[in-house]
Amino acid sequence: MLPLRLPRIAAIAALGALLALQPAFAQQGVDADTITLGHSGALSGPVSELNKEYLSGAKLHFDQVNARGGIHGRRIRLLTLDDAYDPELAAANVRKLIERHRVFALFGCFGTGPSLKTIPLASAAGVPFFAPYSGADALRQPADPHVFHLRASYRQEIDKIVGHLATLGVRSVGIVHHADPFGETGLETAVAALSRRGITPSVLARFGERDADAGDAARIVAGANPAAVIMIAAHDHAAAFVRALRSTGYRPMLFGLSIINADQLVRELGDQAYGLVVARVLPSPFRLDYPFVRDYRYFSDKAKLGYSYPALEGYLAATVFTEALRRAGRDLNAERFLTALEGMTDWDAGGLKLQYSTHNHVGLDYVDLTVIGRGDVRH
Repeated sequence: MLPLRLPRIAAIAALGALLALQPAFAQQGVDADTITLGHSGALSGPVSELNKEYLSGAKLHFDQVNARGGIHGRRIRLLTLDDAYDPELAAANVRKLIERHRVFALFGCFGTGPSLKTIPLASAAGVPFFAPYSGADALRQPADPHVFHLRASYRQEIDKIVGHLATLGVRSVGIVHHADPFGETGLETAVAALSRRGITPSVLARFGERDADAGDAARIVAGANPAAVIMIAAHDHAAAFVRALRSTGYRPMLFGLSIINADQLVRELGDQAYGLVVARVLPSPFRLDYPFVRDYRYFSDKAKLGYSYPALEGYLAATVFTEALRRAGRDLNAERFLTALEGMTDWDAGGLKLQYSTHNHVGLDYVDLTVIGRGDVRH
C-alpha cells in the first residue's frame, strides 16, 4: 500500500500548488490589479457643485496612490453615476453598481435622502458603504455593520451652533428648513438642542423647491423677528432663502450647516452672503498646521485646482479608505476591510485622530464655526 499512497499524495500536493498559482478572486470588485469602487451622487442639479468638489478631492488622493502602484499592487478605480440628488435614481444607481459593475464598496455617496434609500441595498449585498456625504443621525442609528461615517453629525453641528447662541445669551431663535428628509430630521435635532437649553423656537418655517416657497418662509421669519435663524437647508435652497430674507430688510444672525457651499454662496449672493456663520466638519483648507491639509494643498497645486472644504473632505475620506485597504492586506475581502476600519482607533490621519472601533463607526467629531467675510472665509 505504501508505494501507491506516496505518488497520490505527491499528485494532490502538486495540484494544490498549481491551483494556488491561479488568480481566484471570490470578492466582487477585486481582481489581480484593480479595486473597483462605486459612487452615486449629484453630478447635475442644484447641489452638484458640492459633490463634484468632494469627488475632485478624493480623486487627488486616489490618483497619487495609483501613481505609486496602488495598494498591494492594485489600483483604485472609482465609478461615478449621477442621481441628481433623487433618492429613487440613487437606489437604481446603487443596484447597477452592485449587480452589474460588481463594486467592492460604495464611496462618498451624496446626500441624506439618497443614502436612506441606498444603505439598505448595500448592507443586504454585504457591500461596505464608506463616508456618505451626510451628517444625518437617521443614517447612523441604528448602526449598520457595513456603514462607516467620516464626518461629525448634523446633530453635532447644530449643537455647536445652539451652544454658541446660548453662550451669547441669545434666546430668540428661529428655524427654517427644507421639505425633505434632511430638513425634517435637522428640524427635530435643532428643536431638541434648543430645548435642552430651555429655549423654545420663536418661529418655524418650511419651504420646498420653488424660490416662491423660500420667499414665503422669509416673510414668516421676518414677521416673527428672531435675533438668530438656523437654516437647515442645502446650498441652492439656502441661497434662495437668504436672498429673500435680505430683500425684506431684516438682518438677523444667520447660521447654516456644512452642506452649504460658502464659496459658491458668495459668488451667487455677493454682499448678501456676508455675515453668515457656517458649521464646518474639518479644519480650514488654509490651516497649514494640519499635515493632511498641507498634503491636500500640495497635490491640489500640482493639479492646478483651487482649495475648498468639500474637496478637502473628499481627500481625507480617500486617505482613510486607502489606509484601511492597506491594513486589510493583499488577500482582500469585505470582512477584512471592515475589520481593518474598526481597528483604526486613534489613527492619526494627519492632525486628526480617527475614533473607529467595533462599537463606533463614526471617525471624527470635529466641528467648528466660520463666518463668511468680504471675499473669503474668516477663521
